[in-house]
Amino acid sequence: MLADLDALMQSRGIDTVIVPMHEQMHASFRWLARGAKITRGYAVKMAGRAPVLVTYPMEREEAQATGLEVHLVHEFTSRVDDYEELYANMLRQLGSGPHLAFFGNVPVHLYLGIIESLEVRGWRVHRARGEDLIQLARKRKEPWEIEAIRDVGRRTEEVVDGVRSLLREVERGCAMTLGDLKRFVSQEIARLGLIEDHETILSQGRDAGVPHSRGDASAPVRLSVPLVLDIFPADQTSGYFFDMTRTFCIGPIPDALARVHQDVLEAFTRVRDAVRPGTPAASYQALVCDSFESKGYATLRSHPKTFEGYVHGLGHGVGLDIHEKPSFSLAQHDPIEEGDVIAIEPGLYFPDREIGVRIEDTFVVTATGVETLCRGGYGLTPRE
Repeated sequence: MLADLDALMQSRGIDTVIVPMHEQMHASFRWLARGAKITRGYAVKMAGRAPVLVTYPMEREEAQATGLEVHLVHEFTSRVDDYEELYANMLRQLGSGPHLAFFGNVPVHLYLGIIESLEVRGWRVHRARGEDLIQLARKRKEPWEIEAIRDVGRRTEEVVDGVRSLLREVERGCAMTLGDLKRFVSQEIARLGLIEDHETILSQGRDAGVPHSRGDASAPVRLSVPLVLDIFPADQTSGYFFDMTRTFCIGPIPDALARVHQDVLEAFTRVRDAVRPGTPAASYQALVCDSFESKGYATLRSHPKTFEGYVHGLGHGVGLDIHEKPSFSLAQHDPIEEGDVIAIEPGLYFPDREIGVRIEDTFVVTATGVETLCRGGYGLTPRE
């Protein structure tokens, strides 16, 4: 939330935050600049004030469409490549105090010199030492952001429903490859106004036992093995992501797979029902480790180098990046707060046994718990 950024800036004595954008859109700029459709510019946030957008004449109308206060670079410098003069004049004219901070994705070779020059001119540039205030401020979502993510979820569910239908055709004897399923997913994502930022995870059998294996597109869809579908598209316009995973099995379900699936679903349900604002995110990773370890599975807590059992973290925040705060890592100290949007995704993996199961939903944290942004069932058969 923008109010969280003000509090973070004030607690660190920062007068102004600048997020430059040089040709490549990134989440921090998109968030502060309200999704401005420009290729180059600067989002400037002074403590207690609305963001200001500084851009170039060719894109002035796109910048103005955001509703933010807009200035053109030429108001502050006659040489558009003189960044030191641009920043110094821009900050003075906008009324900034002396303490600055830069965040976002910037050319390091360029900004090392810019920061040095600004400090020679009397500005003090904040050394974040790995802390990203924009990322921390984006953690809790505004109501309109939650609705944007919910809408991406609705369309994502539509794609998953289509995969369920195709798997039922395979069950009835229709020959199909994983590549056929992947092409369908990609086409549906595009048709629904979404972007496949990275290739959707769609793997089966042994590959399903390696969490981020994309699978063998040439392989025919097989009976009686798990098929993991992990889909995480973003909206083409807003940039907000959604994340969900389902594990399917067509044909007779082996008893070993059914047991593993039941244990993953139990862990998932325990966390979903336990999450409350004001608690440490890491406590839920510990809860899942407790659940799995009590059943004899290895976890990263009990066996840090294991490739079998529970081999990853419980989840992550979701927003303009697919992985945001909070982190559920046992080594982190992120709190769960009302307004967080989180993905919960426990899983168990045994590649040599051709078993891999993951269940994932995206939730919004409310005052009393969590509300799911997914509606689909969790059963192994594509009818559930």
